[in-house]
Amino acid sequence: MEFKRGQIYRFDLEPARGSEQQGIARPCVVLSLTPFNKQFRTIGIVPLSSSAKVYEPVSLAMPSAGDSSVALVYQYRTADKTRAGKYVGEISPPDMVRLEGALRQYLGL
Repeated sequence: MEFKRGQIYRFDLEPARGSEQQGIARPCVVLSLTPFNKQFRTIGIVPLSSSAKVYEPVSLAMPSAGDSSVALVYQYRTADKTRAGKYVGEISPPDMVRLEGALRQYLGL
């Protein structure tokens, strides 16, 4: 399976601990760069939610992922590729720009 930046897959995020985002079929946006995704066994992801509130920059609306989709930037993490399930789609270039900016803010980059 080839993971490209901006694609959405369902991920098994269990077992989760404490306040980590959980779910066995949680939609997540691939945020790590495609060349690195080919090279490493883990990829950087941002979980999506349909029930979270928008509090930019830590959570922001992702209209291209679905009308009520919210990217949980503060839950950014790496995941082993074996946690990935079904391909769902991909976010639009404008949503990717917003997501990148939010992550830079969150991480202080």
